[in-house]
Order: sequence, then C-alpha cells, then structure tokens
Amino acid sequence: MVPCTAWKAGKQTGCLCYNNCMKQKKPELLVPAGDIERLETAVRFGADAVYVGAGPYSLRAQETSFDIGELRKATAFAHKENVKVYLAMNIFAFDEDLEDMVKYLKEAIGAGIDAAIVSDAGLISLIRKQNKKIKLHLSTQANTLNSEAVKFWHSQGVSRIVLGREVNLEQVKLIRKRVPKIELELFVHGAMCMSYSGRCLLSKHMTGRSANRGECTQPCRWKYELKEANRPDESFPVEEDARGTYIMNSKDLCLIEHIPELAEAGIDSFKIEGRMKSPYYVAVTTKVYREAIDSYYKDPGKYKYYKEWKKELEKTSHRQFTTGFYFGDKDKESSKEGSYVRNYDFVGVVESCSPEKKELEIKARNFFRSGDELEILDPARTEIGKIKVEKIRTNKNEPVEEVHNEFHVFVEIPPSLKASKYSLLRRKK
Repeated sequence: MVPCTAWKAGKQTGCLCYNNCMKQKKPELLVPAGDIERLETAVRFGADAVYVGAGPYSLRAQETSFDIGELRKATAFAHKENVKVYLAMNIFAFDEDLEDMVKYLKEAIGAGIDAAIVSDAGLISLIRKQNKKIKLHLSTQANTLNSEAVKFWHSQGVSRIVLGREVNLEQVKLIRKRVPKIELELFVHGAMCMSYSGRCLLSKHMTGRSANRGECTQPCRWKYELKEANRPDESFPVEEDARGTYIMNSKDLCLIEHIPELAEAGIDSFKIEGRMKSPYYVAVTTKVYREAIDSYYKDPGKYKYYKEWKKELEKTSHRQFTTGFYFGDKDKESSKEGSYVRNYDFVGVVESCSPEKKELEIKARNFFRSGDELEILDPARTEIGKIKVEKIRTNKNEPVEEVHNEFHVFVEIPPSLKASKYSLLRRKK
C-alpha cells in the first residue's frame, strides 16, 4: 500500500488516484534486452521483466532481435528467476507481413513468452481471432494519450498500454483514475526520438530504410549545414559546440529523481529504453532503478533520494538528461543538445574470484592496463568495488601489461576483495 501525497495529507477528495491508493503494488521494472547476454545481465541485476525483439518484426535493428531458438533459451533462463519476457512486434505492418507475424507469434507463445508488444490494430484483430489468452501490450508507437483511447484498446483485448511519451504526469493520473482496471506502462529512462511517439520518416526519406520497420539510420543524430539556394557552393555551419551541430537530437530521459511522483501516478511498469545498448548500460540502469524503487517501497514516508544514483547513470554513455514532457514546462530544453557523454569504458566481465589464489579471472571487453583503477559492479552487492590493477597474466600464465578485447586474463587482487561471477568492470577514461 503506497498512498499518494493527497491521501496521506487526509485530502482524499483531492486524490486523483483515489481508487488505487489503498491497493497500489510495487511497479514492475522493465529492462531492454538486445541479445541473450544483455537479457541475462538484466535478470542478474534485478529486472522484474525484460523485452526482446521479434525477428524482423521489431522496431530495432535485426542484430538485436531473437529467433525462436534464442527466445526459447531466453525465456527458460528468465522464468527460472521469476522474470517475465515480453516480445516486441511493433513494426508498421503491411498485408504481406501479417501471415508471417502471426506464425512467428504462435511459435513465440510456444517458447514461453509472457506477452506481446504490438501497435497495429489489424495484427491485434488477427491475434485475438486465433488466441484469446496471450497478453497484449500496446506499444508507445500507437501514441495513446487519453483515457477514451485507453478504454477502446482495453475493449479490444489489450491488457497494458505503453502511454505515449507526450503525456505529462497529471494526465497519467487522470487516465489511471478513469481506467483503473488496465495496466499502464511508462518510459522512465533512455534515448527519446525527436518525432511524435517515434513515428519518424526521416530515415526512410533520406536512406530508404524505414524507422517504422526497425531499420532507423538515425539521421536526427547527424551533423547538418545550412546552404542558401542561390549559392550552393557555400555552406554555413550551425554550431552548438566545437564538434558541430545536433539540432534534431533529443536529450536522454532520466526520471531517477522522481520515483515518488511516478509511484503516486499509479504506473504499473517503469520501462528503460535501450535494446541496442551494451550489457554495461543494462547493468547500471537496472541496478540504479532497482535500488531506488525498492528503497521507496520499503518505507515511502522515510524515502530519501541519493545523488549517487544519478551519478551512476551518468557513468553510462548518454546525452544530457531531461525529464521530457512529464513535468510540463519544467524542462524546456529537452531537444537542444544531443552529443554523447562517454566518461567510462566497460572493460570486462568477472569469470571467477579467488581470494585464496589472490586472483580475479576476467574476460576482457575493452582495453585496460597495469596501473589502472577498475570499478566493480556486482549484481550481488549494492556498493561499487574498486581494484588497482598491478600484476596481470594470461590463461597461459604469460605476464602482460596491457589487455584488449577478448583477452582471457587473471589479475592479482588483495585477499579481502569479493566479486561475484558476472560482475562487470569499468575504467574511467
């Protein structure tokens, strides 16, 4: 039970989530998984659910999608840890896609998925004719922004709505009040498309690859110059910094400072964006939001926000942070600067830790060398560990000074150091 501010103040008549206040449960933490490794990372670091791509029918590149064999393996691993798996099938579908999409979904249901994320009304109709039991989540691509639209989709058999990113939290509360029986999902962290609910035509127009078919080339991230029609040989740079211009970029969404407001809005699922991001990004974002959510729901009245949470999120590759549309005009510059900030490198994964042998076994993912200080993100511990790299040997017992991607090495550690298998290592640039 997590009553909202109005309820706790004894002002029940001013409570927009009145019908929910006495039965609200901890929201689900939903994490992106672009492949098996990232799915396993999300599960280990505390996800309640993960979402994965459905072959060619998901709005991300093919390399972040799962075939049926991979999906079967992924759901088995996740379900063993009581984590749900949702399958994204949210492309803009043409007639020639529908038969294969329904066939793929039938096989995916057999593989054990817990729900399908869809956006196409025709696909929903076809699915419901053949299977009335599979849960359907409506993608943010459907740009659902009001309670009447939510009621309509609920009547079509949709059990959850991923609300459009254009809504603010007061509008979310009103939808929650007017449609209390449907699940609501909201993005809380990650990259944001500059187009309305992600419906962008730039990539298709400029490169022939459609963002609405999972093939976005991200032309909004490119650098541009201005040319005058009568002087085509002259160009005028539109500069924001020394590296060029990013006039169509959006900042990245980050709501880690607003867990209480999100909880009071009655949201059922907090969604992190980033199926194309690294295992390191998945680990950090999952770890931070897990800690914040658990801390709030342990005792809402004594909840304390820790600045270290946002500092951790800033150690991933990101653009400047924004709260998007959720707080109205509070953040007016959500699309002003979009160049990436990359202060840390993900350098390896722990295979084993042996205090007796004073060694840490590492599978390297990036460069590090003797003398570097590495930080350890452990799925079994809240605190961030640290180690000064001194002696390094290969698995063939050869001493080395530098480590590169795919090296298998052993690093000398003090006997007091503890690190679980699958802990991630990072190095400040």
